[in-house]
Amino acid sequence: MFNIKKSAVGISAALVLLPQVAGAMTIGYFDSSREQWGFSGGGPYLSGAKQWLVDQGHTLVSTNTADATFLSGVDAFYTGLIGSVSGSEVTAMQNFVDTQGGFLFIQQDHDSGGWFGPNNQILANWGIATTGTYSNDSGHVTVGSSTWVTDPNAVAGFVGAAHSVVTSAPSTFEVLARDDLDRTILGVFDAGGGRSSDVLIATDINFWDDGIGWTDARNRALWENIWKSAGDQTCTVNCNTVPEPGTMLMLATGILGIGLARRRKNVA
Repeated sequence: MFNIKKSAVGISAALVLLPQVAGAMTIGYFDSSREQWGFSGGGPYLSGAKQWLVDQGHTLVSTNTADATFLSGVDAFYTGLIGSVSGSEVTAMQNFVDTQGGFLFIQQDHDSGGWFGPNNQILANWGIATTGTYSNDSGHVTVGSSTWVTDPNAVAGFVGAAHSVVTSAPSTFEVLARDDLDRTILGVFDAGGGRSSDVLIATDINFWDDGIGWTDARNRALWENIWKSAGDQTCTVNCNTVPEPGTMLMLATGILGIGLARRRKNVA
C-alpha cells in the first residue's frame, strides 16, 4: 500500500536537497598560478562574490590554461586580473563566444598594473579597448533599462575605486554604466553566435571586491543581475537547470494526491 507519511518525508527531503535555482551554470576561472586578483588571486580578492555564485547553485572550476578543451566544458568564464595570456588562449576565448555561444566576463582595471595588457588582448577580438586610470569612486550610474541593470534588481548607482574606461567598441556594444564624467565603465557586446555569445567588460575589480564593492548592497544587486542575465541566455541550451520551488511544490502535491486516491481505493 502507498505510504503517505513516508512519501511526504521523501518529497520534503528532495525539496530541501535540490538547489532552488534555475539557470545554474558551470563557470570557469583562472587558478592562483595565473590570476593576480580575483576568485583565486589576492586573498582571494573576490571571496564574497565567488561564494555568492556557489550559493546560487553554480559550479565553479579553475584552470591554469583557458584552452579550447577547458572552455568546451563550461558555460561561462570569468578572467579576473591576469598577468599574461597566450595567443592560443585569446583565440580559444573568441571561439568560446563566437562559435560556442559562451558567456565571457572580462575583468579589467586601471592601466597602471601588469594585468591591464592581457585583458585588452582578449577584448581586441571584438574591437573593444580600455585605457586610463581614474580614481573617482562614488559617481557611477547605470544606463538603459536592459535586464543587465534591472532584473531582478533595479540598480541606479554603485561604487568602485580606480578604474579604466572603454574607449572603443563596436556600434552594437551596449553601455551599462558610466562614471561621473560620463565615461563608459561597464558594458556588454553580443557576438550573435547563439546562446549567450556575450562579452561583458567591467573596468574596475573594486566593483565586487570584499573591501569596497561587496559591502554595498547596490553592487551586490548589480552582480546578481549580471549573472542572472547571463544564465538566462546561456542556459537555454546547455546547463544544469533544476525545477523552481513552484514546480517542485506542484510535483509534491500531485504525488500526495495520487497517494490519497490509492488509500481511499484500498479502504473501499
